[in-house]
Amino acid sequence: MKQHLYEVDLMRALIIFGVVCVHTFAFYNLFTVPYSSVNLAFEGGLSAFHFTREAFMFITGLVLFTTYYAKDFSVRDFWLKRFKLIAIPYVAWTLLYILFSGTYLPGFQWSFHTILQEFLTSLPTGNQFFLYYLVVSMQLYLVFPLFLQAVRRVRKGHGWIFAASFLLQVAMMAFDKGVLQTLNLSQLPAWLAFLIRDRDRFLLTYQFWFVAGALLAVHYVQVRDFVQRHGRWVITALFLSLFLLWGHFAYDRLILHQSENLSVSVLQPIMVPYSLVVTLALWWTGLQWAAVRAEARMRRFSKLVNFFGGASFGVFLLHPLALHYVAAAVYAWHPSPGWRLAWVPVSLILVYVSSATVAYWLGKVPLVGYLVGKKAVFHYRLQTGLSKVS
Repeated sequence: MKQHLYEVDLMRALIIFGVVCVHTFAFYNLFTVPYSSVNLAFEGGLSAFHFTREAFMFITGLVLFTTYYAKDFSVRDFWLKRFKLIAIPYVAWTLLYILFSGTYLPGFQWSFHTILQEFLTSLPTGNQFFLYYLVVSMQLYLVFPLFLQAVRRVRKGHGWIFAASFLLQVAMMAFDKGVLQTLNLSQLPAWLAFLIRDRDRFLLTYQFWFVAGALLAVHYVQVRDFVQRHGRWVITALFLSLFLLWGHFAYDRLILHQSENLSVSVLQPIMVPYSLVVTLALWWTGLQWAAVRAEARMRRFSKLVNFFGGASFGVFLLHPLALHYVAAAVYAWHPSPGWRLAWVPVSLILVYVSSATVAYWLGKVPLVGYLVGKKAVFHYRLQTGLSKVS
């Protein structure tokens, strides 16, 4: 019987809200004066919420290994199931985003040749909005059978694998921030410039998060019991890591005068331990909720968790559209700085709730549900009764 990790439902709901925060903060930060208090506050918020990418990839590794580690594994069945649920929305949303962009981008050419060319360029790169995550996920699915086999064979070296993967991740992020982000790509060969420019959509860039999620799945009970006994350590580590992150950001931005993109970058060494601590804290929070989720006093909150957690993939795909219309409303409104700041939490709620609601209802429609990663079912009546075919 497939094990359901209820704690992951809360993690998904919170992490996707963090994604909405990142992109909403980035929009409102466009109106601020560089180095002003509001500007620095938005940038500090961006750096704090930049754990979301890593946390989602951690969950991917955790869920995949929870599902497949201790059972018979068919590569064909795995690829067929996983790619059907992710490749269909990826292809569809790549085209939908191109067409949507054409409705507001000046000078967009509505010719079949232009759209096809953009489509064929976007597919291998995932450059339409935030579809890079799906590109990385599909890369993981391709190598997952080998990854699974390797972890199964090395049963007594998982601690060393975790440590080596962590150190490799930190080293890669140091190289990324110290070297790759400072290169002039126009002076490099085209193929190398492509690899460097699109490094954020390659599996190796995030290898630690998949490894960490996988190893947690293998040693789930032991790690869970340890974390449950030391919950105060987790919360203390969370606040300490946040304090260190903001200190690091302040040093980069105010002392070294680094650019915003560099100082709040996801791809930098400090984000590795910080994101790990935040992800651990989210998992611990999910465990606390999972233990009481069925109690009467938690009924309403649990319904919200199930709703937003279940719609998280759809929110990821839909929220750029919702944010676009929020941004259009702000540009049309021309609010004062004070009103614009007050509108930030309203925008967060609007984008999050509207995206989840649309994703929920799309998931109910047969075939259309694939657009949000849901395998909706057909219902039809036979003479012998009601049957359903998926």
